[in-house]
Amino acid sequence: GSFNRPAWRRWRERLAHFGVTGWLGLAVIAFWAAAAVFGPAMLSQRGDIGGGEVFAPMSAANWLGTDYLGRDMLARVIEGARYTVGVAFVATLLASGTGTLLALLAAASGRWIDSTLSRALDTLTAIPSKMFALLMVAGFGSSVQMLIVTAAIIYVPGSYRMARALAVNINALDYVTVARARGEGTGYVMLQEILPNITGPMLADFGLRFVYVVLLLASLSF
Repeated sequence: GSFNRPAWRRWRERLAHFGVTGWLGLAVIAFWAAAAVFGPAMLSQRGDIGGGEVFAPMSAANWLGTDYLGRDMLARVIEGARYTVGVAFVATLLASGTGTLLALLAAASGRWIDSTLSRALDTLTAIPSKMFALLMVAGFGSSVQMLIVTAAIIYVPGSYRMARALAVNINALDYVTVARARGEGTGYVMLQEILPNITGPMLADFGLRFVYVVLLLASLSF
């Protein structure tokens, strides 16, 4: 079977189905991830303090020119990418993880818990995201940790709705009923029967939600 093949061969077969657009997207993600991790160390000597020519054009010394303080624009972009990618990734991971876990609990537990969680998160959705973010910053101050928590709270309801729609359909299938009939508990049904069957769609939702978090952070910076 497929589980008897080496792990590297299974991964190679999966990557072979990416296609041109899939490889292009993977290359873009890998580039910005590498820029966020290694870029600041590689470009630390490129005039980040300022004092150079203001609004200088692109050149061999300054590949993207300089800004209004004479700082190298390429160094500034890559330095900003470290915070943008890092904050957005952690916030999206928290939002998707929390939303998926709550959705699994709602789908596997019963109608009362499902209704309570759904109504509570619908109430949170009714608050405009930017207004909620500004209130959080005004009340608790501006910091990286607060931005992560705020963005995660804002996008938990969206992840919850997506995961719940998938989990409810899986929960109604026969093999989940069989698992309950043989005495499996709620935790087993959540993690062993439902979660593996919604992982693919939730990873796709994770990618989209990451973009939404980046846009939210950009609007807050503005």
